[in-house]
Amino acid sequence: MGAVMDERSRHRQFEERFVNQLRTRALALIAGQLPADEVRIVSTPEGIDGVRATLRRLEIYDRDAVDSLPGTHSRQLRFRRRRLAGLFSTDVLRVRVRALAPLEALLRDEPAGPLGREDVLDALAAYEVLPRREKPDVVILASADGFTGEARALVERGGPPRLVLMGGRADGGWDVDAPESLLESPWGRLFELESHSERLQRLLRHLEANAAVVDTRGIALDDLAGQLGLSVNETEALVRQACRTQPRLMTVQHAGRVHICRAPFAEEGNTMSIWSRIRRLLGMKPTTAERVRDLTAQRVQIEQQRHEIDQKVETLENQERDLIRQGASAASDAERKQLAGKLMRLRRELRRHRAQAQLFTQQIDIIGTHIHHLTLAEQGQRLELPTAEDLTREAAQAEQVITEVAANADLAAHIEVSAETPMMAEEEAAIFEEFKQVAASQAGAPASAEASAPPEAQAAPVRDEAQAPAPAPKAAEKNEPANPEPG
Repeated sequence: MGAVMDERSRHRQFEERFVNQLRTRALALIAGQLPADEVRIVSTPEGIDGVRATLRRLEIYDRDAVDSLPGTHSRQLRFRRRRLAGLFSTDVLRVRVRALAPLEALLRDEPAGPLGREDVLDALAAYEVLPRREKPDVVILASADGFTGEARALVERGGPPRLVLMGGRADGGWDVDAPESLLESPWGRLFELESHSERLQRLLRHLEANAAVVDTRGIALDDLAGQLGLSVNETEALVRQACRTQPRLMTVQHAGRVHICRAPFAEEGNTMSIWSRIRRLLGMKPTTAERVRDLTAQRVQIEQQRHEIDQKVETLENQERDLIRQGASAASDAERKQLAGKLMRLRRELRRHRAQAQLFTQQIDIIGTHIHHLTLAEQGQRLELPTAEDLTREAAQAEQVITEVAANADLAAHIEVSAETPMMAEEEAAIFEEFKQVAASQAGAPASAEASAPPEAQAAPVRDEAQAPAPAPKAAEKNEPANPEPG
């Protein structure tokens, strides 16, 4: 259940992002970049009506389900232009916008994928029943998982309305399918939802994801354009800007293709490149940074050549395995002889390519080792580390300070004087004696209270009468003998 809710949230977030970005883009282009003076954006009911129709078809009668499902947002963008000095305005372009979602898959907890041809046709059918004055000129449909090839082919079917499909990419970009005439018109800017800075950040993320390739043989510009979903010209402009913002990035041309790679370290500032050009014109010795960048360009070219050789070797090895299988299953010696001849020629060619690949590998190792040593030397020179004399002098000073502090601490421990005086000691002894007297008086008070209590209040020990001794004879009255003799 948690995975289903996460999938629904993903589609809802995509829907909100799409609608908000398209609204922001339309408002930004009104200022002289589109053949319109204003745009009126209103909500339309086809989105929520489509979700409710799907729920009824699936016999799900839950009113709260509509609030948690994607696909409920739909908008109308009415672009208008003022006429006769603003006395009245007319519609220039009516655009309907809607984000589609795989509702059945989300409701049935099934894996969702790109939307197909039927989903697009069902969405377009909602606009065919509108009045003539409300029918859109352009319909923009978006999907978080994109569209299938059959659905994207509907873009070229013509119109009205003209269809534009926009699919979300995993890297945050957009796949746009629209009629070529619409893209080449000023209205094509409306579908560029991604800003230039966002495209640049997406390019840098792809370079980091392919860091192992970028740091070795470089990544081809056309391959990078395919990963970004942009044209080669747009990707080249982004690469040039990335090289300006990150000096370690550089471009190398090999076999008519431009590769972007990364040097071990960058030149310090833009003035360095200008100064480098002057040094080259004067025939002066190149700096370490220039040598590293030149060696990096050589390494990228050799890496690319080795990559091409590796692909050829892999193809030949596959052919070798096929010939061996064919030879093992051959029915006659004549067929085996033909296959053996092919295998001999192929293995000779394979040995040549392997030897060439080994040569490229050794050259790469040599250049890589040299770049590594130059990088270590340059990085060591760029840091101002203390010399041996500085280290020795500072260590001697530190040892002297520690020795003086230890001597002063020992002296302070021996000459410490007590703050107590004889008068204070006598006063302290008197206070101790006072404490003892108070304690003795507090201990004697309970004893005196017990002695002064009445006899009946004092508890006498209870003894058995049989064991108790006989009571003594009562004493006589005062001044009378206890035992008077008879007269």
